[in-house]
Amino acid sequence: MLYRLQGVRKSFGGKDVLKDVTWQHDPGRIVGLVGRNGAGKSTILRIIQGLIEPDDGKVLVAGGVTFASLEQAVEPEGDEPLAAFVARAQDYLKELEAEIERLEDAVSLRARSHPGPELSALLAELDEARERFEREGGYDAEARLARVLTGVGLPETLWPRPVGELSGGQKHRAQIARLLLTGAPVLLLDEPTNHLDLSGIEFLENWLVERRQDAQKAALVVSHDRHFLNSVCDQIIDCSHGQIEDYPGNYDTYRRLKDEREKLRAKAAEQQRKLVESTEDFIRKNIAGQKTKQAQSRRKMLAKLERLEAPKEDATDVAFRFEEARASGERVLTARGVVPGYRETGPLTAPVDLLLRRGDRVALWGPNGCGKTTLLKTLARLLPPLSGSTAFGTGVLPGYYDQEMADLSTGSRVIEAILDLDPLMKEGEARDFLALFDFRGDEVFQKVSTLSGGEKGRLSLARIVFGGANLLLLDEPTNHLDLDSRERLEEALGEFEGAVVFVSHDRWFVDRIATSVLEFRSGTVEVHLGNYSDLLARQRAISAAQAAAVKKPSPESPAGPVRRPGKEAKLLERQRQKAEKNVKDLEVEITNLEESLRQLEEALGTPEVYLSGERSRAVTLQRDELRKRLDGRILLWEEAARRLEEVPR
Repeated sequence: MLYRLQGVRKSFGGKDVLKDVTWQHDPGRIVGLVGRNGAGKSTILRIIQGLIEPDDGKVLVAGGVTFASLEQAVEPEGDEPLAAFVARAQDYLKELEAEIERLEDAVSLRARSHPGPELSALLAELDEARERFEREGGYDAEARLARVLTGVGLPETLWPRPVGELSGGQKHRAQIARLLLTGAPVLLLDEPTNHLDLSGIEFLENWLVERRQDAQKAALVVSHDRHFLNSVCDQIIDCSHGQIEDYPGNYDTYRRLKDEREKLRAKAAEQQRKLVESTEDFIRKNIAGQKTKQAQSRRKMLAKLERLEAPKEDATDVAFRFEEARASGERVLTARGVVPGYRETGPLTAPVDLLLRRGDRVALWGPNGCGKTTLLKTLARLLPPLSGSTAFGTGVLPGYYDQEMADLSTGSRVIEAILDLDPLMKEGEARDFLALFDFRGDEVFQKVSTLSGGEKGRLSLARIVFGGANLLLLDEPTNHLDLDSRERLEEALGEFEGAVVFVSHDRWFVDRIATSVLEFRSGTVEVHLGNYSDLLARQRAISAAQAAAVKKPSPESPAGPVRRPGKEAKLLERQRQKAEKNVKDLEVEITNLEESLRQLEEALGTPEVYLSGERSRAVTLQRDELRKRLDGRILLWEEAARRLEEVPR
């Protein structure tokens, strides 16, 4: 155990955010913390760090465990060079190196004067310090510093610059770099992929996967990037309705297991509800009859019953739906030789040609600073091109989403952001419309300046939906949206019949939405049909072909089918048989566990169990343990099935 939340409760303004939360973080785990905005994720991180106190319960921390987080990170300011600012995260290695030197001197002195048990103890202490220094990367500290700085998107040209002169995004990346180099056993990362482009995100993924190999290190990650969670996490905890529940595996596994658990809970709760209704019916009919004692007995047992709750539906569900005010023509947008950029700094890319048709969904893809947002603004006619031209088709009504949400007046109220679009609209109609975007009750009278990033994003999207655009130009529309809101947005864009051009670093989102990708690379722009996965597959195929071209087969080795020697063929056949048996055995075990789980769920719905508090608790505990075992066996089956596929035929 690294640390444990024990019965933690926390409320803000009378609202229960966390209710009796108990959870333990074990060493070697990269854990993803997911849930809706406002569910309590950031509160959990702050309680773990001791930045706020729980109203009840406590946090138990193992000896020697410390935490490092962006929230506690030093703000980069002043004249200190960037490289020096980040390198200070490794000062603990200098202290350890000094300790090694002290121990070496002590060993040398003891060996000359009084060798004995004290010398053995000093040697053991020295070996332990050297081992820790090597484990922590002390011998390659400078290389690690360079690797991290470059990895998060801070090139060597920036290293001598004073940190106070960096842009906001560069300062954020400097804080991430410093955090990754810290010696703290536990990293607490709240949306770490913000301000990172794809290469930076992939670097962070690889760094955390490597960290997972160290049994003494761990991380708790809050992220809305589903691809990122899939890549780095081996455990997910879901925070909702004041509770947290853990799931083994990555994000995909979590979604599947959560759906299965909720179906089982819904079924068990429904069975119990029917039995309770029949029992109450029996009581009503017999409380004054010949079976009075039986009815009274059942009434007492019902009073002691621990009721099962069906899975709760989130009342704060966002209902995006992009409805066109009118349909456009087939040709939506034509760009001829468009060069995006600014007169002061010059062009950002080579000329861009684009023909956008109705139903097209084009993702602008590339690193930060390559010109994606500038091109999007140029296509929206918010910026003039340095050269070339753009033309909208017949009946086109564009809607532009600004990731900075500059279209929102910070001094106005939420409801005014909609009423301003239609002065004839009644307040009740505006409130009904805003409710679709999770602005309810008095929330519609909040000042825009007080809204969170996610709330501003929803309000800005609401304005676009209200406008009935048939061409959507979206700059990072998923920023600040929680996972559920992102999925609702994906569904709405999937049903949208108009055209979409969008910028996003969310690989999952691009996979779900894009029909083509406009890739920015080294000052050029190239169109690829398909989504992000298709683009990645093509890039890998090209790399493989280039590698194969370098390693051509020798003339003495004519091409032909690979014929395996008899021994090798038999060995592969035995491996295949063993792998097939492993898969089948796990399938049988999973089937048996599912049947046992079904029987326990049914038992929880019987009067003999649910009318006895002690038996109900015992069966519930047994059910929960069985469910965890089933989750683990499903993961083993997936791994076994993958290995079976890898055995050559």
